[in-house]
Amino acid sequence: MKPASRLAARLIPIAAALSLGGCVSGSDIERLQRQINGVEKKVDALSSQASSREEVQKLSDNLGKQSTALLRANAEIGTKFDDLIRDMQTLAGKLEDSNRRLREVSQQLAEMQARAVAGAAATAGATAAAPAGARTASPADLYAQATADYQRGQFDLARQGFQEYLDSYPKTDLSDDAAYWIGECYAAQKKSREAIAAWERLFKQYPDSDKAAAAHLKKGVAHLDLGEKAQAIVEMQFVVHEYPRSDEAKSARQRLKALGADVR
Repeated sequence: MKPASRLAARLIPIAAALSLGGCVSGSDIERLQRQINGVEKKVDALSSQASSREEVQKLSDNLGKQSTALLRANAEIGTKFDDLIRDMQTLAGKLEDSNRRLREVSQQLAEMQARAVAGAAATAGATAAAPAGARTASPADLYAQATADYQRGQFDLARQGFQEYLDSYPKTDLSDDAAYWIGECYAAQKKSREAIAAWERLFKQYPDSDKAAAAHLKKGVAHLDLGEKAQAIVEMQFVVHEYPRSDEAKSARQRLKALGADVR
C-alpha cells in the first residue's frame, strides 16, 4: 500500500468517528477528504520523482564507466599505433641502408672493371719482364679479390685484402674506399668497436673521402649497437648537418625520428 493510501486509511475512520460524535459537519469531512486526496497525489509524485532520480543516477554511473573504458581503450590504441610508427621508421632506415649498400657494391664493381683494364695495361710490361712464377697482383686484382671475399661472406679474408691494398697503395682513388670497407667487414662480424676505430682512421687519413657520409652514418649505427645512444645521435646529426642532400642524411633523419631525437 502506498504511503498516501495508508495515511488515508487511518484518517477516514477518524473522520467517521468525528462525524458520528457530532463534532464535525459533512462539509468538514468532505474538506478533509479533499486534503487527504491532495496529500496522496503529492506523495505519489514524490515517490515517482525519487524513482526517476535513482534511474537517472544508475544511467549516469553506467555512462561514466563506459566513458572511462572507452578512454582507456583509445589510449592503448594510441600507444600501439605510436609503436607501429616507430617500427616502420626503423624498418625504413634498414631498407635504405640495404639499398645504399647495393648501390655502393654495384658502383665498386663498375670501378673495379674500369681500373682492371687500366691496371692490366699498365702492368703488362712489368709482368712480361718478370721471371715465370713471380707474377705480382695488381692494385685492381687486390681490390677485386677483397670485394669478392666480402660478397661471399668471408669477412676476415676481405678485411685482410682491403688492408693489404691500403698498405700497398695508400694514395689511389680506391684507397679511401678500402679503408671504408675495412670498417664494413668488422661491422658485418658484429665487431662494432673495431668498426668504429676503422672509420675513425678513414676520417683521419682521408678527410675529403666521398665515403665520409656513409662512414659517419655507419659509425652512428655501431654506437647504437653498443648501447651508446648519445654518441649515435651525435653522428647522425652530423650527417644531416654536413651532408643534408645525401641518401645517408635521409636515412639519418629516419633513424633520429625513431630514436625520438632532434632532427637538425
